[in-house]
Amino acid sequence: MKKKRTMKTKRIKLLGTAIVIFCLQTIVPGQSETGILQKDSVTQSELNESLKTKIGLTARTYSDSVIVRWAVSKPAIWDIAKVSGFILERAPILPNGTYGQFKSVKEGPFKIWTEEEWEAYFLKRGERKDTSEVDYDALAYVFGTGGNVSEETPQTRTGNEIQDLKDKAGDYNWQVLFAMLSANSSRGAAEGLGLRYTDKDVKQGERYVYKIKLAGTSPIYIAEEGILEVKVEPFNPDFARQTLVALENEGSIGINWKANNELSFYKVFRSEDNGKTFESLTKIPLLTMRNIPGESEPMEGYQDSSIVNYKPYIYRVYGTTSFADEVPIGEIKAMGRDRTPPPAPFVPQPENISDNEVKVKWDTGDTPPKDLKGFYVGRDTSTSGEFNRITELLPPTAREYTDRDFIQGGDNFYLVEAIDTAGNVSRSYPVYTALNDTLSPAKPEWTKGSMDSNGVVTLIIKPNKEKDLMGYRILTSNSPEHEFSSLLESFGDDSTDYTKITEFKDSVSLETTTPYIYYRATALDNRYNESDFSEIIAVKRPDVITPVTPVIIDVEVTDKSVTLSFARSTSEDVKYQVAYRRIQGEDDWDSLAVLGSGDSVFTDKSVKPNIMYEYALLAADSAGLRSPLSFPVSARPYYTGILPAIRNLKVLYDGNKNETTLSWDYDNPEGVYFVIYRSSGDVLPGRYATVNEQEPRNFTDRNLTSGKENYIYAIKVFDNSGGESIMSEAVKINVK
Repeated sequence: MKKKRTMKTKRIKLLGTAIVIFCLQTIVPGQSETGILQKDSVTQSELNESLKTKIGLTARTYSDSVIVRWAVSKPAIWDIAKVSGFILERAPILPNGTYGQFKSVKEGPFKIWTEEEWEAYFLKRGERKDTSEVDYDALAYVFGTGGNVSEETPQTRTGNEIQDLKDKAGDYNWQVLFAMLSANSSRGAAEGLGLRYTDKDVKQGERYVYKIKLAGTSPIYIAEEGILEVKVEPFNPDFARQTLVALENEGSIGINWKANNELSFYKVFRSEDNGKTFESLTKIPLLTMRNIPGESEPMEGYQDSSIVNYKPYIYRVYGTTSFADEVPIGEIKAMGRDRTPPPAPFVPQPENISDNEVKVKWDTGDTPPKDLKGFYVGRDTSTSGEFNRITELLPPTAREYTDRDFIQGGDNFYLVEAIDTAGNVSRSYPVYTALNDTLSPAKPEWTKGSMDSNGVVTLIIKPNKEKDLMGYRILTSNSPEHEFSSLLESFGDDSTDYTKITEFKDSVSLETTTPYIYYRATALDNRYNESDFSEIIAVKRPDVITPVTPVIIDVEVTDKSVTLSFARSTSEDVKYQVAYRRIQGEDDWDSLAVLGSGDSVFTDKSVKPNIMYEYALLAADSAGLRSPLSFPVSARPYYTGILPAIRNLKVLYDGNKNETTLSWDYDNPEGVYFVIYRSSGDVLPGRYATVNEQEPRNFTDRNLTSGKENYIYAIKVFDNSGGESIMSEAVKINVK
């Protein structure tokens, strides 16, 4: 027993310094000491779930073998494994995807080596040449066999029983952590801890399933079996190779690469002779244990601070897998560079020395840096702008620049950049230039003017293009001949928010006969330079007032017409007038004619004599509004009693029937009748027969006396009012 204790103590002493350094470079994820769910109250199912722990299982295939590795995370499970070990079983995967029979890969469980086996291993391995690197075999021996970090230091007790239990649990966590990391870093450590097996009884292309389980049982935790399917195929050693990223800083070089879950540690090597020889920069491998939710693409990195600026270096990065070998990640060439910019120039306010020139001056102090390469001048319209360069590179002796291309009438901010030979740039603070502005803005241009039915006026101005535009002044009048008064101004103490306002509102009364309201505008810049007046825009009021009614002032009557003389509507927006007529006693009016807005006389020729008519007028405006009807007037065309005579009297004799037929034309057929006059021989015609109004105009005389040689016919027209026409011309007809 004394010999065993001596060997363990020796190994611990050899590792003392390395373990402390390793611990300092290791990031340990936060966890409770026991791993059991810590809440005020839990259900039984939650408790059972928190007590489950899975045995991790991974594998790597070659064309003729499979290396299997496993690990645990709970100290209590590791304590059981150190005593009882693990059982690894394998089964073939059948063509249909099901598993064949599981069989143990060896007799008995995989256990930690005994003291004798460890001693034989170390004796065969011999002493290491580079004792500055971590001895993972020794770590596995110390933490795998249950030894404390230092057996010479007794367990510290605080007097607080709960705190002492937590401290002890923390020691157990470290033992498990270093045991598992050692197995990742050394094949001998993994085999000595019973965490590795090489299966050579396989065939390339075949598929197998491995199952690892604890040989013993835990009184608290439920150790779930680990299961893994593999296909035997050649291993790709470049699976982690990628493009490295170098950050060439001043006095240091940062090397970054994407993290890989299949790698446990990273090692960085550097060459100063263009790749002929490399030295390790990581005596203690880089280890990062992550628990960052939502990290999309985790990165790893190393910063080399022992460099000389502008000296090229080549870096190689390797990763250590769970199978204790190193795979290449990448190679990159980089050098440290000067990243210190020159002092920022001081720029006083530039001067507007003429209408077309702004002079920018700057100062860099009494002793400019030796590596100063020159200056650039930048210009923009605001302090938050990009400040594009407006000059070529000015020499390091330059201290002023005259800008002849600045923004006339706009905002001009300047800054000066100092640049050194390494390309480092510093900037002065932006400085505003006050221009000598005497130019007025262009006069505004109207694009729209309208008024709605509520009297709300909308005015829109085409935006001015001046950079220093402050706003607009709107003026109004009821007549273009009158003086315009100021209505509103679109600027204030802070005019910045007003420059884009080009739409304006006004509210006016509609209860007026004035059809238009008039507006004009001026534009003002930030120095209150005012433009000329805009053109006058006339905005039409919506017509809500009916036009004035025309007034009939005189009526002239004849037997054939009625003539109305009237005073037309006085409203300016009258579009037309309408004349109406009805027979006295009737209710409805008939539209007779549409008259022009300037007409004042109307003659109705569609009248009949002796009928009493009533007449009225109205006016209509351009909005379609109509005035009330005028006061009606009455008129009766008088009756002369003279009717027109018939025309074209013809008489035909039919000897076979012994009868005559009379025919005639008459233009006024209504309400009249015809009297036929007849005589025989040379006697004047006498009243013979009456023919009522009819079409066609004819009469047949069958009352002829034999022996008479001729008859004379004539016709006269009568009406029921006593009117009559003159006798028509007589027509003689011979009868035999």
